Amino acid sequence: MATPQTAEQLVIKRVRDALPPEYHVYPNVHWVSRSRVGGPARDGETDLVIAHPERGLLIVEVKGGQIRRDSLGRWYSGSYQLDPPPFRQAENSKYAILGKLREVPEWRAGDPPAGHAVAFPDVDLGSLPPGARVLGPDAPTDLVLDGTALETLASARAGVERAYDHWLGDGTAGTGRRSAAAPLGPDGIRLLDRLFEPQVELRPLLRRQIAQETQELVALTRAQYDVLDHLRGVRRASIAGPAGSGKTMLAVEKARRLVAEGFAVLLLCFNQPLARYLAGQLGPQLASGRLEVFTFHELCLRMGREAGVLGEEPAVKDQSWWSETLPGALDKAAQTIGGRYHALIVDEGQDFERSWLETLPFLLVEPWEDVFYVFHDPSQALYRPDVTETLALQSSFIPDNWRNPGPVHELATRFYSGTERIVALRGSGRAPDLITADTDQETLEALRRTLHTLVHDEGVRPDQIAVLTGVSLKVSAVWKRRVYGNEVLWNGSYDDAGRSLGLAPELQPEQPPDVVLCDSIRRFKGLEREVVILVELRADDPNLERFLYVGMTRALNHLVVIAPTEVIARIRGA
Repeated sequence: MATPQTAEQLVIKRVRDALPPEYHVYPNVHWVSRSRVGGPARDGETDLVIAHPERGLLIVEVKGGQIRRDSLGRWYSGSYQLDPPPFRQAENSKYAILGKLREVPEWRAGDPPAGHAVAFPDVDLGSLPPGARVLGPDAPTDLVLDGTALETLASARAGVERAYDHWLGDGTAGTGRRSAAAPLGPDGIRLLDRLFEPQVELRPLLRRQIAQETQELVALTRAQYDVLDHLRGVRRASIAGPAGSGKTMLAVEKARRLVAEGFAVLLLCFNQPLARYLAGQLGPQLASGRLEVFTFHELCLRMGREAGVLGEEPAVKDQSWWSETLPGALDKAAQTIGGRYHALIVDEGQDFERSWLETLPFLLVEPWEDVFYVFHDPSQALYRPDVTETLALQSSFIPDNWRNPGPVHELATRFYSGTERIVALRGSGRAPDLITADTDQETLEALRRTLHTLVHDEGVRPDQIAVLTGVSLKVSAVWKRRVYGNEVLWNGSYDDAGRSLGLAPELQPEQPPDVVLCDSIRRFKGLEREVVILVELRADDPNLERFLYVGMTRALNHLVVIAPTEVIARIRGA
């Protein structure tokens, strides 16, 4: 004789095997429901729920052992009293499940057809006396799956259909009628699948994840300063490292320490957004008058004007203005007004021409003795080859990536061009989202959905997101649209047409907290954001892999790439 557990298992297996695919079988369904609006919560469970798109629900309670009912209407399994009685228990479960369905927001169709039945797998209705095969007025034998009914697949299916027919009619003329209740249909079955056989994974919202990982980043950055401690006695050094190794933070800290020691310090970079970030990190040092922060071309412009060696600035500047005129003006100015700094620090040195780097020491009081530090990463050389290692500087390499979560690091390092082994110190994090969009319209719609999900579902602040494009803002369809549902793209350095406003770092406006930054991957190099979305990447761009490496490594917590099929395929298969 089967135990209660094995009795349930026997019934579930036999019914599952017997019914065709249109029937869905849900074993051991548990629920928590309210008996009425505002009432106390109640829990319940039933052994088996059977669902059919047209015939509705059949709730089955299973009772193993020898079954008997006495003259007072009490039911027993062996010597154990069944309270509540099995038919009433099945009925209660039926109404509780219907009530639970009404609580589900997606449920719109009203109550489906529903009935209940019992299964007694260890006994046979044939053991009742001939002519008196009844279990009582509240226990029709049509609603019993006994041992005989469960002997074969055919008899088990017939027993289930007999129970359905009892409640709903068999559909033949003159023998009953179908229930007027709305059928479940395919949508109802899908909802039951989600409700009774949920497959879910709980994770923190990205908002919470960002907050938690910020503490981890703070702890890691303290360790980075050990690099400077080891170089304390070195006056001329090049420090290389992958994206995320903290080179910019080390440049800032080196400047801070030198100013505290009384040095007159010049801190240079290539991109204007990075210059603004550096200046923002070093406010007290700038106020002391012993530190200046410029982009290279801004330095050329200022010193060229000061020395009177720079001609009139053209209204429209071609490439020669940046590559020849301004650097040439710095060369001439250094001969007459150089020698004013005791320390010179270059961040993102891979963006500098060799001739520029060779000119810079002449701005020092002692060109070959004063402090000269260059931080660089050859894999981020988007403008020209990195020549830093050809200079007479003591070389150091930082092998660690402190910035990116493990999944972002793993994806980005596929596009790292160096030979060194890079170690990710942050193992946790979400897998990057790779979204295929083959046209501008698909890209814009994918970006709208992504921004909505991040801000409204994941709780990320707009100012924690950067949308980075592989093209300039002047030709960017993403920048041209600007408004994506409730989210607005912003860049205080550009007008609506994507033209640079030519603002010095100290004149660039602060980003409002309710807008999303949009910039090019080139200009955002050296910076970072909690969430980075890469867009407008072209498969035929010769710089694609460098754009991917630079863009991906800007992400502190999460990365999204929206790109054409060919680009996504290269990312997945790189």
